[in-house]
Amino acid sequence: MRQKGWLFDINRCIGCHACTIACALWNGTDQVFWRPVAKIEEGAYPNVRIRNLTMPCLHCAHAPCMQACPVKAITKREPDGIVLVDQATCIGCTLCFWACPFGVPKIGPEGKMSKCTFCDNRPDGLPRACEEVCPTKAILSGDLEDLEPVAVACGAERVGGPAGPALFLVR
Repeated sequence: MRQKGWLFDINRCIGCHACTIACALWNGTDQVFWRPVAKIEEGAYPNVRIRNLTMPCLHCAHAPCMQACPVKAITKREPDGIVLVDQATCIGCTLCFWACPFGVPKIGPEGKMSKCTFCDNRPDGLPRACEEVCPTKAILSGDLEDLEPVAVACGAERVGGPAGPALFLVR
């Protein structure tokens, strides 16, 4: 199985939230943001540094949200490893939210869980909506096998190792 995933360069992100807005617009989730940007403060005065980390679903190899779902509303698609939610099956119990170590699942106004779908409804050849609008090119998406040489070249590491989330992170 090929696994889709992300390469994110935390040093390039300027915290503009363009990825957050593009994701919400493309997916019609104007009340729920699937790709929030967190500010990370490091250091002590006078050497303080603020970095930004955008956090979509990482489509984990062994997705804790999927394992926690009591009604099997969350599945991992075989051809590409994308973790998806069946809204008709979801009962809104929030167990997926509590199981996710990254706090990714979002409960929408209808009381159901929703999350990044890796823009699975975008035409072939187009990048993810978040990636397309990022002015600093901090976000790169694709097959992990294809991202790995790029990750190695820029000093990125896979978060959590091979069995972890589908994310290479440049620190």
